[in-house]
Amino acid sequence: MHFSDTQYHILRATLTLINSLPIFPKSMSDTTSQKNFSRNALLVLLLVAISVVAIACDGDLDPPPGGEVTVITTTYPLTFLSEKIGGNRITVNQLTKPGVEAHDFEPAPSDVRAISDSDLFIYNHPSFESWALNAAAAASDADGDDSPTVTVQTINLESAGEDHGGQAVDDSTFDAHVWLNPLKAQKQADRILSALIEVDPEGAQIYTRNADGLDVELQALDDLINKQISSCELDSVVVSHLAFGHMAERYGFEQIGLAGLSPEFESGPAQIAGVIKKINELGISHIMQEPIVSNRLAETVAAETGAELLSLHPLEVRTSEQASTGLDYLDIMKSNADALQTALRCS
Repeated sequence: MHFSDTQYHILRATLTLINSLPIFPKSMSDTTSQKNFSRNALLVLLLVAISVVAIACDGDLDPPPGGEVTVITTTYPLTFLSEKIGGNRITVNQLTKPGVEAHDFEPAPSDVRAISDSDLFIYNHPSFESWALNAAAAASDADGDDSPTVTVQTINLESAGEDHGGQAVDDSTFDAHVWLNPLKAQKQADRILSALIEVDPEGAQIYTRNADGLDVELQALDDLINKQISSCELDSVVVSHLAFGHMAERYGFEQIGLAGLSPEFESGPAQIAGVIKKINELGISHIMQEPIVSNRLAETVAAETGAELLSLHPLEVRTSEQASTGLDYLDIMKSNADALQTALRCS
């Protein structure tokens, strides 16, 4: 439970008053002492009851788990950001479940109904969720004029041709894994904050306070990663697919991909031969594999070059184990930083 300043002062004043009362008399042998004891005990109970009611009625108290605002998200980073900002005022349902490859997801009719029944639908960008706008439109048709769902795209392309993580900005080729740069995750969080305030203005103070705390955590994460991989022997890593452009741009390394933006489309023999040549020329000793997609190609290249395999998580969804053990975005990003520190041979 989180207490506001008002709630804290109410509770403190109550405890001070209780402490000042002579509840237990020196002697219970006379009638006057017994009456004083009974009166003071009743007064304590009354003060406690008043304090409880005052605290419960204060507007800053978060409601119990399972808030009234229903939020649908598409990927885990959006779930994490939404839950951190919304706290107990919201209930979040993520469409792509733990352990399921996010690139393969297509919404079922039940998913469209869930979006229709929600207050807020949050997605990344059409380059990642090509189905999102159609699903939102179908949900809107189902809503009619009765409390339509607010839809929020958390990644906006500022201008055509601007560089984002080594990728030219284009709806069809844009790398939407912006959350791998904590500072860009902050921008996603800002849009989520605005959306939550739109659908639940009464919670604006709580949402803003929580978002401020999240900003501090994301900035601390960015500082940590910068420190870990600031002085390295190598400046390139081999990755399963080109999902790490925003992270590479932020922290000053190059990603060499065994596949493109989607892990489904593996490179041809000529490109793989080129990757193997780079591994040997640059002295790369690790290949970054992903915990959810098939790592057959990474394992083949590792066997060919003698490189070791390390896990680097693109964080579209968590693994089932990560979800069950409660590992969150911050934990997994720190593990990513550890893996990069090893692969880049940073001191």
